[in-house]
Amino acid sequence: MLLFGQNDFILSMGYNALVKLSLQDLKWIFGVLLLLGATLLAQTEDARPSSFSGQHYRIELEVDFQEQSFVGQEIVRFTNSTRRDLDQINFHLYPNIGQEESEFPWLTVQGVALTPNDSRYLNKGQAVRFALRARNSILQVKLPFKIAPGKSLELKIDFAARVPRIQREETTLLAHFLEEASDAMREEKQARDARDIFFACEQTMLLGYFYPILAAPEASSTDQGLAVGVSGLVISEVADYEVKVNVDAGITVVASSRLIEKKSDTDGKNLHSFRGNNLRGFALVFGDHWKSSEQKIGDTRLATYFLAGDERIGQKMMDIGANALSTNNKAFGLYPYEQLNIIEMPLPAGFGGIEFPGLVAISQAYCIDFDSPAAARLPGLLREQADVIKNALEFTLAQSIAFQWWGGVVGSDSQRSPYLDEALAHYAATYYYEASFGKAAGEKAIDQNLRAPYQVYRALGGVDVEVAKPIKEFRNTLQFSSIVQAKGAMLFHALRRALGDEQFFGALRLYFTTRKFRFATPHDLREAFLAASHNPNTVKSLFQRYLKEKHADEDVGKPDVTFFSAPEKGKANKLGRFFSKIGRAAARPF
Repeated sequence: MLLFGQNDFILSMGYNALVKLSLQDLKWIFGVLLLLGATLLAQTEDARPSSFSGQHYRIELEVDFQEQSFVGQEIVRFTNSTRRDLDQINFHLYPNIGQEESEFPWLTVQGVALTPNDSRYLNKGQAVRFALRARNSILQVKLPFKIAPGKSLELKIDFAARVPRIQREETTLLAHFLEEASDAMREEKQARDARDIFFACEQTMLLGYFYPILAAPEASSTDQGLAVGVSGLVISEVADYEVKVNVDAGITVVASSRLIEKKSDTDGKNLHSFRGNNLRGFALVFGDHWKSSEQKIGDTRLATYFLAGDERIGQKMMDIGANALSTNNKAFGLYPYEQLNIIEMPLPAGFGGIEFPGLVAISQAYCIDFDSPAAARLPGLLREQADVIKNALEFTLAQSIAFQWWGGVVGSDSQRSPYLDEALAHYAATYYYEASFGKAAGEKAIDQNLRAPYQVYRALGGVDVEVAKPIKEFRNTLQFSSIVQAKGAMLFHALRRALGDEQFFGALRLYFTTRKFRFATPHDLREAFLAASHNPNTVKSLFQRYLKEKHADEDVGKPDVTFFSAPEKGKANKLGRFFSKIGRAAARPF
């Protein structure tokens, strides 16, 4: 049970141990974990070498909004961008990631065939064969012939899906905090599925990567699935998309690209047509209860979707989005897409934002108008954290938009080198504060969003580790946030102080321009800074220090107090399991 005393907060865990923290300590941890819960994004736009237009998807979808299901067909043009002949093509089925072999997959494939134009290559009696691998998360297509490097073919794939449902209780602010607290204090990795990018909740449905999507070239002939870690799942090349969606009239459809046409038929359905180029995937959001507003920022149309009664939140999202787009355009290079959509919607606990190409979903739990009468019904502890929650909304949205540059336009491998996009997007979000509100606001953002998470991690018994590690080596969200996102972002803070603005932003603009729509490696980032710097030894030293060595206590800041030392992590694990239990029981709407 939870016992609130005047001077202490005591967690009685049903074990023979009590963890006793001062109320001041608890509020500090509580605030930082709320912020971490908001700024953890289901980051989904990692990339491999771009073919620029070598891949093309034509997708048609028939959606049953009430039954939360759909049937679809895609015609995908595949270009062999490897240096070897291929007779096998792999597709990722992202909605099935994290499922057990015995579970019926959310996304199923009914058939795979060559289109009529390419069927001429088949001899009599030959056919395309397919099978599902890696717990139904990989569609493996076997060709009866080999396709040479640089050559293309078209496949027709029929598919269908049931969309998993999450409960409203799983999306509340309390649920978000309890999820973060549980994950922060547990050593073992939590099982993760794709319900952060593919789910239905209340009158909303999010379909992220809802179709068979071509695997990266180096994964085109393997049976091995992706590592399910604490961050990005999706790895894809850029491609051109034409997507048609048929759904009941009255349902709003928001997509990764702009709406080209909307037609009504006599059956009470609307056919929505979307088109976008050089996207690293495609997402759709459905709902029947949004209001919206639009604004033109440079060549990009920015649109926000928000709940009735949340007009002030909608305006806040528009202001943040417009400032972030303008800031990033000037600092890093122009956003190359003509549409960016921001949507307020319920998201599962632990994710404050979910970003896709051209689309950002922001957790409804953090969209609180503290000036409205409804805010009075919030628990007192949350009302005391109003400034933290407001900052969480702003930082999360600024970070989500930064991911459109780092991880989206410039692709990177979040499985092997997650800091390339995570650390850069985190630093870019702190720079948004500086560009919008001045240097003092920028320094405060660094303290709150970079230093504080690392200090909480250390206070709870975490130890400094290298940033430059694959994602599978990070044990939980708090460690990942503190090391990759926070300590990693401090590399760019140090580079800017050492090089000055001209060389620092020149390096990032060079990196953006040369790796646009391509796959970037750690070498590419380092070389961009070396090329822009007048002092290459400083660049080499900082990259080595922040990415491969352990000086974060000195460079980021060690906490004044430590609640758990490394040998006492067993107590923290018990506390984490406790939070997990009460999260299932106590996360009720408020």
